Amino acid sequence: MNEESRTDARDDTDLAALLAAVGPRGQPSLDAMASVRAAVAAEWRATVAARQRRHRFTSWAAAAGVAAAALAVWIAQPMRSPDGVVVASLTRAVGDVQQNSGDGRWIPLDAAGSLETGTQLRTGTGGQAALRLDDGVELRLDSRTLVVFEDTQQARLAHGAVYVDSHAEPGRTPADFTLATPAGTVRHLGTQYQARIANGDLRVAVREGRVQVGTTAGKVQGAAGEQLTISDGRVTRSELAANATDWDWLATITPPFSLEGRSVDAFLAWAGRETGRAIVYGSPDVEQQARAVILSGTLEGLTPDEAVAAVLSTTSLQAALDGDRIRIEAATR
Repeated sequence: MNEESRTDARDDTDLAALLAAVGPRGQPSLDAMASVRAAVAAEWRATVAARQRRHRFTSWAAAAGVAAAALAVWIAQPMRSPDGVVVASLTRAVGDVQQNSGDGRWIPLDAAGSLETGTQLRTGTGGQAALRLDDGVELRLDSRTLVVFEDTQQARLAHGAVYVDSHAEPGRTPADFTLATPAGTVRHLGTQYQARIANGDLRVAVREGRVQVGTTAGKVQGAAGEQLTISDGRVTRSELAANATDWDWLATITPPFSLEGRSVDAFLAWAGRETGRAIVYGSPDVEQQARAVILSGTLEGLTPDEAVAAVLSTTSLQAALDGDRIRIEAATR
């Protein structure tokens, strides 16, 4: 099998997985069906009229093919604005990340690229992507993931894993976003979570806040520190710490924190949230110092743990990992 054949086979597999994730569509209205039938009939009559004096039987076959193609295109097209609406922008990409805007062509996603409604996004082996939706929700895609963006509030996961961070603030209603999968639909309730499809099962791990998962057996909720596994409609629960190794893949695709004009305290709050650890200051004086020191520079290309070491090396503070905490102390000379 040559390289082109392998690529076609992979694309077919991706398309099959995506169609399985999307599932059956609702029945169209009578007016819509009538409009489609009329368009197909007109195309059929035009084809037959043009060829009826030659190859009469071939014309029938061609007209039938036109009708089938018209129906297939109508059914397969996502319901989206004709002009396309931008729903997300790329904030970071690692390795092989490609998009398909609906024309069947997979092309690399530009470093400053944006995604419109109906866009399919896939990551290859070793590929990862970080995105920001227009409403502030952040998504991160692990390797070998396929997602389609239906609009600003919903995406569909065919395979792989997606991490969702709603950035919800206490007392404020979080932005609405749902992630549909073949095994259930996940809705956050102000949270950080990841949804992963593995061997046909859906695993939803909650790092912060709560989630609601709609399954064939009804709706279930999960809270921080839990992982829900949905298999054939059955739900099982297990514990999963916010700093467990299941979250480690996020470190290589975390968008960099903007240091300019921010305090050490604000930076450490970000690092703690990104690593699933609480920030603990050794004394009130240490905490006051972290609030007083203002930073500048860049963290481009660093993981959160590497960023903590780099930033504190420029101050009189130091950090030590203590289980699920990052302890900040005055640096020893």
